[in-house]
Amino acid sequence: MRIPLLLFFIATFVNANPQQLKQVSQEEAILTNIVFMRTEGLLMTQLIEQKSKNKKVLSAIKRAKRYYTETQPMLLEVIKGKALALDQKQFDYISQEAEKKFQNYDIKNEGHWIKLYQNHIQNCIRSYSLLLQDREWASVTYFSFYALPELINLDQEFIKLNIK
Repeated sequence: MRIPLLLFFIATFVNANPQQLKQVSQEEAILTNIVFMRTEGLLMTQLIEQKSKNKKVLSAIKRAKRYYTETQPMLLEVIKGKALALDQKQFDYISQEAEKKFQNYDIKNEGHWIKLYQNHIQNCIRSYSLLLQDREWASVTYFSFYALPELINLDQEFIKLNIK
């Protein structure tokens, strides 16, 4: 299940040709970072889903997956026509790093992994909040405005789990 969903996300993001990659604007660099954050978050979501047996955690993860699915169409619209500096090696690297972080996942220390996930969510919240403050690019600002509330709700949901 993890591979098809991830391939969908990768296939929808890798849309730049080599000549476009040479001149990546600041907006495109920020969009690339958003894609990387989302890729890392999606991978972490899928790894926790595979490894956890906790029904409350799995419920929160289901909500996180819904967040990625529901915000994907808007992000695709924002990145349409942009030259994002992404390639398969970068996605492979993100995947390998996520897998390394979660290879020792154990129910006994599930709180550690949930904390890693919460840190990721909080980093995304900070990033989107900064983009909202900057208001440099209308489409990026709008996407941040759209995505941010559910990220905050996800953060609160994971805090409520209170897994140590």
